[in-house]
Amino acid sequence: MKIAIDGTAASGKGTLSSLLSETLKIPRLDTGLIYRKVAFLYVKSSEVMPKKNIINNSILRSILENLDLQDLDEEILKGELYGNVASIVGKINFVRNKLKTLQIEFIKNMIKQSGGCILDGRDIGTNILPNADFKFYIDAPIEIRAKRRFKQLYINDKSIELKNIKLDLEKRDYNDKSRKNSPLIRSKDSIVINTEFLNPNQVLDKALHFIKKNKEI
Repeated sequence: MKIAIDGTAASGKGTLSSLLSETLKIPRLDTGLIYRKVAFLYVKSSEVMPKKNIINNSILRSILENLDLQDLDEEILKGELYGNVASIVGKINFVRNKLKTLQIEFIKNMIKQSGGCILDGRDIGTNILPNADFKFYIDAPIEIRAKRRFKQLYINDKSIELKNIKLDLEKRDYNDKSRKNSPLIRSKDSIVINTEFLNPNQVLDKALHFIKKNKEI
């Protein structure tokens, strides 16, 4: 079983992916963490923030040469800094092409080893896993998403402000939807779940209901 989950930042797609993985007993990959790992390594290597979205491609290419899917530490990589830089490097064609190769290798390996997999990200159903058995598109109003992200980050950073979180999400939405290479688009055959008034278990129930209705688990 192959499941593709796309959606906007902080909409709950990662949580759904994780819960489905636990329930269905198949591996999952948060593809956003791969981009964040590239961002983390870039910031660490250059020791500076990209100015006016200008990236040193030689540093980036060096990072990609030895990149793997290990050590995707969510606690470290979920920081807003790495999310913002990931949104910038995610527009670069050679970055997306390299990471697409890694994601497809993961899919092939997991199908052989476990009979399926779950991927969540921005271009899974349209580009990485277009032949998925099930596709979901997760979304919520930006005000709701900003409050959720604020609640997550405030635990470790009491200096953050909700208005800045909202601005960051607006920028990320724009970058994700406007880039020329594999933008965030809802695939025509995906099931849309608006998580505004739903808790994680209710979102899971909706996804499982659709899966069970269309295929025996």
